[in-house]
Amino acid sequence: MSAVPPRPVVIDFISDVICPWCYVGFRALITACVQRPHIPTHLAMRPYELDPTIPPQGVDRAERLLAKFGGDEQRLKAVSQAVVDAGLAVGIEFNFAAIKTTPNTLDCHRLLRWARSAGVEVECAEALFQAYHVEGEDLSQSGTLVALARGLGMDGSLVATLLAGDDDKEAVAQDLDIARRMGVTGVPTILFNQSFALIGAQSVDTFGEALTRAWQDQQTPTLPSSGQT
Repeated sequence: MSAVPPRPVVIDFISDVICPWCYVGFRALITACVQRPHIPTHLAMRPYELDPTIPPQGVDRAERLLAKFGGDEQRLKAVSQAVVDAGLAVGIEFNFAAIKTTPNTLDCHRLLRWARSAGVEVECAEALFQAYHVEGEDLSQSGTLVALARGLGMDGSLVATLLAGDDDKEAVAQDLDIARRMGVTGVPTILFNQSFALIGAQSVDTFGEALTRAWQDQQTPTLPSSGQT
């Protein structure tokens, strides 16, 4: 009789692809998983929209960010540099100057759902993060998303057809509502076995400790309650 494979630690990574701290946290988590090959994991990307009011064609990123920081260019530069430094620590070379358009990310979240069905969800997340934060690609353009999908071995023609319609918009909306009802107000938020959560772009070591805790918790048998009769 063959041995039953161990149950993986289920990780729900709630994020938005335009969030640079989400990319930092994603890379740190992936690194922590790679460093612990004895812990099987199942990573699922869950949607969050930093700004659902952005129109489908996107908005000018520089203008949006400057307005967000009240026109304070020095504060914006300081915050951006902090992100750049954090990115370098996990192998990300942020290139904010290349980003011209901040997209509405609904279609990105739809693509991630389809990538899950194709078995390349984690790879799709990395591709979207990389395309936006490093390459400066315009993720509001369906052609950009189709090209990314093809690069992952997905059916580009099918993705183009799906993007042109309303497929899975309601499913994404339901997932977004679940995050709201959970009280998620900032990303990344990372759930481990739906038991406990970490919020923010934590270090590789912190994610590693969380993985170990989740793994050990699920190895501990649950004792039956000793109710009295």
